Amino acid sequence: MPWSPPQAPTASGPALPRIPRDAARFEIDSVTDSTATFRVREARWVRTGLPSYVVDPQQRDALVARLRVIRRDSATATALVTGQVTRVKPEHFLLVVRPEERWWHERRFWMGTLVGTIIGVGSMVVGR
Repeated sequence: MPWSPPQAPTASGPALPRIPRDAARFEIDSVTDSTATFRVREARWVRTGLPSYVVDPQQRDALVARLRVIRRDSATATALVTGQVTRVKPEHFLLVVRPEERWWHERRFWMGTLVGTIIGVGSMVVGR
């Protein structure tokens, strides 16, 4: 079944999922029958297990294939094709959606924890 752009939700069901506009775009370096290799450059957040998509820029970013990152080193990553509409070519682009930051990795969480601790300890000292 060829991919079509998402449509508005109807009474019969929700809209089709779509690739977020803020997905990172990577050039494909090489393609085999089942994998695509791409340079990750400074995108340190790219890791194994992330879903990715191949789109055709000449067809207004039409979906070509779905992939999953299976290998990552310092300069390149390799993704395995998990489903495809047409054959993946080096002229296509690979889109990877950046994963959301985990709440305990965010600086805002730790700043709140620190301020809360200082206020709590300060109120205990003053209350004595």
